[in-house]
Amino acid sequence: MKVSKKNIAITGVAVSLAAVMLVGGGTFAYLKGETDPITNSFRTNQVQVSLEETTGNEYNIIPGTTQRKDPKVTVNNTVDAYVFVEITDETDNLVDYAIADGWIPLDGVPNVYYRLVSAAQDVKEFSVLANDEVRYSKALENHDMTDGSGSLKRDINLTFNAVAIQAEPFADAKEAYNAKDAVITSDTDVIEAAIMDRMPVVLRADANVDSAVLDRAGADIDLNGQELRIGGTTPIALNNNKSISLKDGTLVLDNRNGRRVGIAIYEGGSLELNDVNMTTNEVSMVVDRGTNNATVDIIDSVITSTDNYVLSTNAGDPETGANVVINIKNSTLITQISDSTAVLMNIPGTLNIEDSHLEANRQGLIVRCGNATVKNSTVKSNATTNMIQQNNWDYYDSNKWKSGNEVPVAAVVVGNRGAEGAISYPHDATLTSINSSFITASNRHVYAAGYNGHTATLNGIDSADVIQSTGFGGNVVIHS
Repeated sequence: MKVSKKNIAITGVAVSLAAVMLVGGGTFAYLKGETDPITNSFRTNQVQVSLEETTGNEYNIIPGTTQRKDPKVTVNNTVDAYVFVEITDETDNLVDYAIADGWIPLDGVPNVYYRLVSAAQDVKEFSVLANDEVRYSKALENHDMTDGSGSLKRDINLTFNAVAIQAEPFADAKEAYNAKDAVITSDTDVIEAAIMDRMPVVLRADANVDSAVLDRAGADIDLNGQELRIGGTTPIALNNNKSISLKDGTLVLDNRNGRRVGIAIYEGGSLELNDVNMTTNEVSMVVDRGTNNATVDIIDSVITSTDNYVLSTNAGDPETGANVVINIKNSTLITQISDSTAVLMNIPGTLNIEDSHLEANRQGLIVRCGNATVKNSTVKSNATTNMIQQNNWDYYDSNKWKSGNEVPVAAVVVGNRGAEGAISYPHDATLTSINSSFITASNRHVYAAGYNGHTATLNGIDSADVIQSTGFGGNVVIHS
């Protein structure tokens, strides 16, 4: 193939241009900008405390006299701190003393006093005892000084201990004091040992724990922004006044079991979730049967469940439950399976929902008995008309209701429908709505039933949004 002279000429020009650029060292420029550096400085801090006294530690009890005793706490803190004095009094009422001004009794903890010490304040040395002294009553006699055998009493001791801890991020002195002995770890064995020893835990990193350990001991765990996965095959039973407090992090409840119960709250038990992003895998939280006195607090949390419920009660014994209190505040509770209810209340206790969102695919909320208040919140049922027909859920519109969520579809269901003389849930039900919305995909906002002499009372709800059913001397009362 011949190459034309024209092509040869163009090629020559290209080569010549490349040569010029190579020889001349061409300059390339870009549009660009650059800031001045900003350096962030971080200052380290400390909280230290010491306890000293100059008057020694050997004293003679002489009735009617006073002795100098000057334990003093000194604080070295560059941030605000709570300072505590713990007093162990083993003096058998032979030694009198008063606590110096400025110390405040710690609520619920005998013989512990505290004060808040600002980093900026000038004076950081504090006497523990008023007037730096102890006193001995003039009424003391020989028999006060001797034991049953006539020997002088021994081991008459008065012991002081001082503790200081940073004030932030604790809500108050009690919370700070409870954290002073916390175990900071992410090791499963160490976490479980701390729980068994009733010691608070702060997570250092993501961690795992078996439900059986929590079942035996309860727990106080600061998730510290980390994830805690609770595994195992047993429900966590909070009985015998056990409690679980979990805050500030992610929680995965994965202790799947035959009961489909992750946490069961019994008599005297308490559960607190504060600022927790929680997932429950095929298990729910339940205030279990026979429980008359228990508390559940869900605050600033998001809970997503793959069970029929997020939280429910178990009526079991219909005469119990009056002193159960459930508080849901500034939280979101959602179930993701088709036949589900976010919250079921079927005991005569108290349910408070405020600034929250409940959502499920059958009923958002059921109040079969008890007193429920929904304030500044939304309750939603995702059930469509087609879903109701396909699942035959409208069966309960004209037949007695059964257990659990075997009741009509609605955003909120209030009261109970039973056969004549039925004794299940033998209590009235009251729902009070304050600036709240009940949302449905099937135009069923509220379904209320009053049967067998019991009343379903609705406050703050438009009667046009209520489907009513009554029988056997029961009734529905609506106060718009």
